[in-house]
Amino acid sequence: MEHLSMLSVLCKRGQESMIDEDVAEYTLDKATAKDAPVLVEVKLESARKSEMSIKSGQVHSVSSSTDAGMYVRVVVDTGIGFASANRISKQTGADLARRATRLAKAGKRKERVRLSSEKTATAKWSVSQRQKLADVSNDDRLSYLKGVDSEMMSTRVKVHGRFFEAVDSDTHAYFASSEGTRVRSMVPRLRLFCLNTVAAKGETEQSFREWGATGGWEKTTEWAAGAALAEEMLVLKELIEKGKSVKAGEYDLICGPEVAGIAAHESCGHPMEGDRILGREMSQAGKSFVSPKMLGDRIGSKHATVIDDPTVPGSYGYYKYDDEGVKAGPRFMYKKGKINEFLHNRETAGKLGLKSNASSRSSEYGKEPIVRMANTFVAPGDIGEDEMIRSVKNGVFMKSFTEWNIDDKRYNQKYTSREAYFVKDGELAGPARGCVLEITTPRFWGSLDGVSKKVEFAAAECGKGDPMQGIAVYAGGPMLRLREVHLK
Repeated sequence: MEHLSMLSVLCKRGQESMIDEDVAEYTLDKATAKDAPVLVEVKLESARKSEMSIKSGQVHSVSSSTDAGMYVRVVVDTGIGFASANRISKQTGADLARRATRLAKAGKRKERVRLSSEKTATAKWSVSQRQKLADVSNDDRLSYLKGVDSEMMSTRVKVHGRFFEAVDSDTHAYFASSEGTRVRSMVPRLRLFCLNTVAAKGETEQSFREWGATGGWEKTTEWAAGAALAEEMLVLKELIEKGKSVKAGEYDLICGPEVAGIAAHESCGHPMEGDRILGREMSQAGKSFVSPKMLGDRIGSKHATVIDDPTVPGSYGYYKYDDEGVKAGPRFMYKKGKINEFLHNRETAGKLGLKSNASSRSSEYGKEPIVRMANTFVAPGDIGEDEMIRSVKNGVFMKSFTEWNIDDKRYNQKYTSREAYFVKDGELAGPARGCVLEITTPRFWGSLDGVSKKVEFAAAECGKGDPMQGIAVYAGGPMLRLREVHLK
């Protein structure tokens, strides 16, 4: 154990030593020496990552890696060039500067590249850890995963294909721009993914759950994942044995925080991404039903406020500065039922004559920063959870979902329940199985007439771009009450 701990310390020191600020400054000098680009950005990054999974109580996979590299992005009037390499050195930086400049000039866009004007920043930030991820041994990881599995199985519910995966990483980075911004960061991030199938009466129900955070290994205790999964196995067994189908018709629907989160992410966050709205993502991750002219238009009721906030402490999508060196803060995308703010990087903001709101992120040094969400959630209201149940005479409480689909424009969508209950005369009246909501984005948010007080989050990996970039996010909210929507 002492040997493993010392090795972790050495690896950490090695990560930090890879981030040589002189390399970034040398690269900036090389990129700006002959030409006069609009902007040059350099990012150095070093990451340690550990992964372990168990299946049916046995070790399924174990891996650990360290990676380091850098990218250079050059902006000229007629194009943007991006080049990266899995090395960090002055020679590499000079080579990348030449490549990125050549690519930028080859763009020859008909419309001039416009970037928003932003304040320069000098900052150093990190996320604190009580129990450092770099000091966690594989024995610790295995003990944790088996402990979660054992606690889940204490209910004696028959569970098939039990799968648990723990992933943790430390990422050191240094960002520098020709405008003078300098940002150094260190982000420890961890994630638990669980996939389990409950069997009863010859039928099955599947549970997928994900927890994530920025911080140290202490977060695994805070999650209490084993207890949560044990409860869910009992719920799914009861769902199979006692659950009844929903007769198609109009009902009041109460959405739990998990359902509120996926709706906020898919039918607000994605269609409000500036690059989708302006067409860049059309052939990659999709389009948006929203146009620039729709700012200020009503999309839902006065209760529909959806926020994306990278600065939620300890959140899976946490950051203080984005990958263009812009300081992060809350973005109010839908505000009291109106389309209020798009998610922007400097390019999309510049095209619309606006300021960036720090939405530029990349999953790693080898991929270009693009417009991304961070932690997307419905703002809390003033209704108690019990009061919300009591307010429904004939409806369904969809606590969690097992399936979702949404079209290319983020307009037509479908959510299928995992855990759900009938509500009769203000009381829960037995489990509902396979309840389906098919609805448009304006109808979903327009039907919203009540929001509870407590916001809860679930972690997720959001995919976007080409090449695909999976990035850490939170999605969540309070309980939502939708009046008279069609369920089946």
